[in-house]
Amino acid sequence: LWTGYQTPTVGCFEKQDSTNWCPLPEDIAPRDDGLKGSDHLNTPEVIARQVERLSLAVSMPTENFDDNGDVDEDPRWATFDKFHEVLKKLFPLVHQNFALQKVNRYGLLYTLKGTNSSLKPILLTAHQDVVPAGPASSWTHPPFSPYYDGDFLWGRGSTDCKNVLIGIMSALEDILSQSFVPHRTVVLAFGFDEETGGVRGAATLAKTLLKEWGNDSFVLILDEGGMEVQTLGDVMYALPAVAEKGYHDVRLTLRTTGGHSSTPPPHTGIGIMAQLVVALEKEPYVPRLTQTNPFRRVQECKAKYSPDRVPPWLKSSLESGDEERIARKLAENAEAERWLMQTSQAVDLIAGGIKVNALPELVEVLVNHRIAPHQSIEWVNEHIKKVLTPLAEGLGIEVIGPDNMMPISNNLTLTSQFTTGKLTFSSPHSLEVAPISPTKDSSVWALFGGTIRYVFENTDNGRGKTVVPVGGIMTGNTDTQHYWNLTRNIYRFSPVRKGARLNAHTVDERMEMKAHVEGMRIYYDLIRNFDAWSGE
Repeated sequence: LWTGYQTPTVGCFEKQDSTNWCPLPEDIAPRDDGLKGSDHLNTPEVIARQVERLSLAVSMPTENFDDNGDVDEDPRWATFDKFHEVLKKLFPLVHQNFALQKVNRYGLLYTLKGTNSSLKPILLTAHQDVVPAGPASSWTHPPFSPYYDGDFLWGRGSTDCKNVLIGIMSALEDILSQSFVPHRTVVLAFGFDEETGGVRGAATLAKTLLKEWGNDSFVLILDEGGMEVQTLGDVMYALPAVAEKGYHDVRLTLRTTGGHSSTPPPHTGIGIMAQLVVALEKEPYVPRLTQTNPFRRVQECKAKYSPDRVPPWLKSSLESGDEERIARKLAENAEAERWLMQTSQAVDLIAGGIKVNALPELVEVLVNHRIAPHQSIEWVNEHIKKVLTPLAEGLGIEVIGPDNMMPISNNLTLTSQFTTGKLTFSSPHSLEVAPISPTKDSSVWALFGGTIRYVFENTDNGRGKTVVPVGGIMTGNTDTQHYWNLTRNIYRFSPVRKGARLNAHTVDERMEMKAHVEGMRIYYDLIRNFDAWSGE
């Protein structure tokens, strides 16, 4: 229910102690379990095999459109049947050893039972669908005719995220070829509509998993995402996301009196809506780097391990405790980082009018928000009201007060009466800020981060460097939004070096195959390390 408009405290600053910033987990090599080391995957033969596997996966046009219907009604889903046949062909051992359950027809749920039922399972996830490719003529190489140039594999889905799905299954196929019998159960969940919110795929998979395993039943979930592995000098920062920003769409619907355009009022419905939009865009949200925002941990690590590679003011600004001042300076220094600290507001859709000589009677605008960790859906609702009230009064609009603005769940209803019409606010889709997965004093994070250190410090690009795993935050949302109840340890990480996966969601998407194999080694050693661990 409505909790009121609460302004955070920003005037009092507590100096921060930098001595305990960014503790580094020990690198953890898999113990002697009879399996080959993951470096055996680092060969030209393995790269060639992965080119073949990923090419076959990319050649399946598993496009997911915004207007797709239900799986039993819309024929466009049929491409997923063909994709499933490709997976069976590519990974025979996985399909022989794992129990496969299809959920809502196209969701794939694989389970390999471990010998020790007291250990919580590990859950590895990815999605099968890809965003529409658009005209093939816009691509250097046709999007569903994969092309390998000797370094990169080109094609839709090569980076988002069939490379992750194929990497997971390839690692398991290799492990199973060595007669691996797990102690800890391994579960794979592959949704099929992540690009449109996962309501048919991951949401139904989550219900199935909760029914079978219960709440807080998995030791960790690893999905796609994160901010890759970034190199600053002799330090590599591995940046899995341990949180995601919230999501909030607001639809403004304006109904006004129609008539002939030869006798217009001072402001038509479109004119009024234009003023409302301008007013919102003149009042953006303020960036703030709170103590709990995971992006602060990223900055602390960089200030500690790469002091000569970051702005000279960074450490002292972090120590000062001034959350807004440092956020403004970081945003000015790197605009893309602004959105890790600030709620975004984007007016994305507008429609109004039906004829050039008829006054518009209906105008709609859709505004998308990605909510920063220190704010909420209620905060955004109240911000919109505060911004629009002065303008509404000037236009003769009656604005209903907070007592009549009581959003319940994801539904926001606010009605304002115009002298000549009515403005209605609604929210077609909302999602609160994701829970932040723990990293401090977490044995799960220590094992996860230690595996990342071990693998990347033993790659061609990582030898001689220090790998620093640190949890960050994502501006977008993954299928993990449906898995919050399964574990508190949710990591979103496509294990790849920055610059090795290019052009996701646009033309000429491509994946460096050497980096793909490095990511495959992460899955390989992660499964081994968690299988040998008796925790959780």
